[in-house]
Amino acid sequence: MDRSAEFKRWKAQCLSKADLSRKGSVDEDVIELVQLLNAREQFFTTSSCAGRILLLDGDINGLGVQKQNCCWLLVTHIPCIKDDVMVALKKANGDAVFKFEPFVLHVQCRQLQDAQMLHSVAIDSGFRNSGITVGKRGKIMLVLQ
Repeated sequence: MDRSAEFKRWKAQCLSKADLSRKGSVDEDVIELVQLLNAREQFFTTSSCAGRILLLDGDINGLGVQKQNCCWLLVTHIPCIKDDVMVALKKANGDAVFKFEPFVLHVQCRQLQDAQMLHSVAIDSGFRNSGITVGKRGKIMLVLQ
């Protein structure tokens, strides 16, 4: 199978799957960007987050904080107010961990030059931690951060 046909197959498979994120949908603040990229034949998004604030119940059985098997006291993808945090803190069993996770977007690209062009746009737009990886099977991924 040629690379172009394989890319089309990967794109069709990815975009037909249910959203398996904890939230279950694309964040409102990035939906237009995700739709724009997915409408282009040379790109498709594999995951996205507009950024979020997390408040997690603290140390569980001495394992430290882990996203899996932990108690999420608060998660929001939009700005929150002090009262939201205070209500969530009352549910904590002890210490709580406050985390901010910034915007991230994973884009699979058809060809390396497609990834390089989008990477250039990302860097010029202020996403300085963006990068390109090429997998063993030829998958070209761009991470915008």
